[in-house]
Amino acid sequence: MSKPPLIFLIVLAIIAVLATRQFIKQRRESAVNDASPIRSLTVEVKTKREFPSPNRRSRQREEIVAEDMKYEAWFHPLNGASDIKATINASDYDKIDKGTKGELKMQGTRFVSFTPTQ
Repeated sequence: MSKPPLIFLIVLAIIAVLATRQFIKQRRESAVNDASPIRSLTVEVKTKREFPSPNRRSRQREEIVAEDMKYEAWFHPLNGASDIKATINASDYDKIDKGTKGELKMQGTRFVSFTPTQ
């Protein structure tokens, strides 16, 4: 039996290191969000979009009938701060309309809720 080429082992090591770094980054971000207080901002919905979530397990994307969707919204704080991008679920996405003003609640970088002003 022959030894695997050195380049193959190096590539595997690089992939393992990058995957571990990404996992640690996600865990750290989740911990920071959990520890952050919920903050409220008066905002206007700048834009929203829905797009297919990449399904890494499927090699033939054309055959996917019911594809998972991701939803995100951009909010513009009325106090002049920079825009906020939030990933939201489908029910919240359907309730939000572009140009609507209201109260946005965030916990760190995590979307909590958006309540339109009447």
